[in-house]
Amino acid sequence: MMRAVSATSVNHDPYRAGMALGEALGAVEPEVVFLFSSIHFAAPDLIEGLYDGLGRDDVIVVGNSGDGCFESSGVFDYGAAALGLNSDGRVSWRLDRVCDLNDNLERKLEGLISRVSEGELPRLAYLVSDFRVDPCVVEATLNRTAAFPIVGGLAMDDRKGAACFIYANGEVTNDAIVMLAAYGDLEFSLAVGNSQPSVGHPGRIESANSHIIDRIDGVTAAEFIERETGKPVLQTDRGVLSVRISSPNGPDEARLRSIMLKATLSSGSLGFFGGVNVGETVQACQADPEIMLDEIRRIAARLRGQGSEPAAALIVSCTGRKAFLGPLIEREVNELKQAFSPGLPIAGFPSRGEISPLPRGEGYTRNLFHNMTCATVVFWR
Repeated sequence: MMRAVSATSVNHDPYRAGMALGEALGAVEPEVVFLFSSIHFAAPDLIEGLYDGLGRDDVIVVGNSGDGCFESSGVFDYGAAALGLNSDGRVSWRLDRVCDLNDNLERKLEGLISRVSEGELPRLAYLVSDFRVDPCVVEATLNRTAAFPIVGGLAMDDRKGAACFIYANGEVTNDAIVMLAAYGDLEFSLAVGNSQPSVGHPGRIESANSHIIDRIDGVTAAEFIERETGKPVLQTDRGVLSVRISSPNGPDEARLRSIMLKATLSSGSLGFFGGVNVGETVQACQADPEIMLDEIRRIAARLRGQGSEPAAALIVSCTGRKAFLGPLIEREVNELKQAFSPGLPIAGFPSRGEISPLPRGEGYTRNLFHNMTCATVVFWR
């Protein structure tokens, strides 16, 4: 039986905040702790306080800074949140990482996947990376090498894009990818919220390189977006306008890509936060708060309909969603509580980009990189 508890602290002293979290989580004697914080708390003192509050130093700790944090009691711009899990030994956990991401990232990530897969495939893994990683390489490598579901995202600060930190046991680090792999009798469900109303007609990418699209349907990428939306791409479109990318080889693997507005090129090419490929289909999407939140409501209802009793939930949601929804972002937490229980332990963070497969039948697609998406893991008792 999985036992869980979550907690949050807004104490300005990172050590005292960590201590409060550890004391709150100690009741379930956690095997693993997910730790999330705003950038202001990203200090070794936070983890030191957490371990002191737990009264043990053998607990696996994984997590990161984000654009604030999620917890059962709400969404916080400033603070720290933690989720502790205890499977009573039914699940074994392994923490691994790679560093220096600009040096042979593909080879290092392949090695990480190989190590955690040796002997037994994980049931599930949580992955977090410094946001300065190349997400094109990360997605392509996970697509090719990871035969198990991975959920997570890119660490973040308060939307300045200046720094981020990753928590790995007793260390605070960056320029790293950290993975927590879970093995054994772990029952979970993944759900992905990425509904955006389509605008205009889809087009085929004719020329692209990495995250840059040059031409779509015989015109430049910028001309295509203007043709289908009726206006040029503007700075004010940040968080509102995105595109849905789908592959002819995997039509059920559609994912959203945010336009990197500062990367618009004089040639009419457009940059996107994440990889794109020639032959894929692209369609402009316009964010709508009611549609986004209605999808979260339906996801929560669908999870509730599975009939099991939830132990906890983990949320990784795009910082662009948080900025666009404003105070309504609280609904991404509240819908889960309304579907299950007001006391459901929940933790997570607003990310620079999300990693998750999409549900498909009784299983999942390949692991994909997303923008403007909310990825949720429910751990069942």
